[in-house]
Amino acid sequence: MDRMLTFLLPRVVDRSTATGLLFVRLVAGTAMALHGAPKMMAATSWMGPGTVPGWLQALAAFAELGGGIAWIVGLATPLASVGIAVTMIVGIAIAHIPGGDPFIRLTVQGIDTGPGIPFGGLPTWLVRAGGRSAGGSGSSELASLFIAFAGLLLAAGPGRFSLDALLARRFGRRGAAEGDVEHAGEAALVR
Repeated sequence: MDRMLTFLLPRVVDRSTATGLLFVRLVAGTAMALHGAPKMMAATSWMGPGTVPGWLQALAAFAELGGGIAWIVGLATPLASVGIAVTMIVGIAIAHIPGGDPFIRLTVQGIDTGPGIPFGGLPTWLVRAGGRSAGGSGSSELASLFIAFAGLLLAAGPGRFSLDALLARRFGRRGAAEGDVEHAGEAALVR
């Protein structure tokens, strides 16, 4: 049980780090919530028929909308981060990789390179110039960024400017055990 609480409770970080985490949570959370909101309008069918069972589509839509909102306010941040990361990994695996999408797809104004042409000699799985490939959905860079944000919030926690930290203070928990050598001098920072 203590291990679960340690995972769920925010880590102790200094004020400038907490401010940076707040900024990341607000921007990434808003983007993720807006990414998931239209999917909730057709929660069990937004991917189209015959792709993924409706209940899994609804779970993904909820992870995006609910996880984004949770990031914004800093509530249940580790659970939201895991849900978002898993959803984005699955999205890359079932949409971007099979569609032949690169990590980044560049549109270069004034240069007619045609769709799917390598850019700057880099491998096409990494970066490709031009429009979408046939059947592809663009690129996996946005999903990868959301995975990176989720990893950051899992590793660092939501910071002191979050509902997670407020609840930890309210119920006398400090996120990390005060007896921990690593966090012994930082216990006052959560307050």
